Amino acid sequence: MLDAALKRFSAKGYAGTRLADVARDAGCSEALVYFHFKNKSELFREVVSRIDADARWFEPGDTPAAFVEHVREGELRYHNDARWRALDHVWGEALGGDSELLDLIRPQLRGAVEALEDLLVRIDPAQAETRRKHALLLLAVSYGTRVLRRYDPGAVSPEEAADLMAFAAEAVVGRAG
Repeated sequence: MLDAALKRFSAKGYAGTRLADVARDAGCSEALVYFHFKNKSELFREVVSRIDADARWFEPGDTPAAFVEHVREGELRYHNDARWRALDHVWGEALGGDSELLDLIRPQLRGAVEALEDLLVRIDPAQAETRRKHALLLLAVSYGTRVLRRYDPGAVSPEEAADLMAFAAEAVVGRAG
């Protein structure tokens, strides 16, 4: 069901996806989809959560060097993971101002910022004053490379995106040269 939903969201976007179509694509009844998910937004959140669970970029006990490497590898995995790229259509809808979709995505973005803030302070307690700015910087670099790749696929390779993230992470944890 989740695979069918991912394919449908990537092909038709959020607005163009109907639960009846997901059910048909999954080879089950619409009632079964509603048994597991009360609405489309709940299904979408679960699709994103499942992908996100596989995409951990860092570990709570990371040293600054390990953090930089985990961030680099995580960014590379993102750019090479067809599941995330499949959702680019949906992120484009959100950027277009779809308020329902923005409401779905905001908690995920806020959660990512908070997780990065907490991690940065654990890596270096002196980061307490700047942790939010640093977390936002890392997300801005990551999302920026995604936008570049979406609108100009040749603009940055997955490896270049990963290197940019490593450079930003090094700057954030005080290792940039």
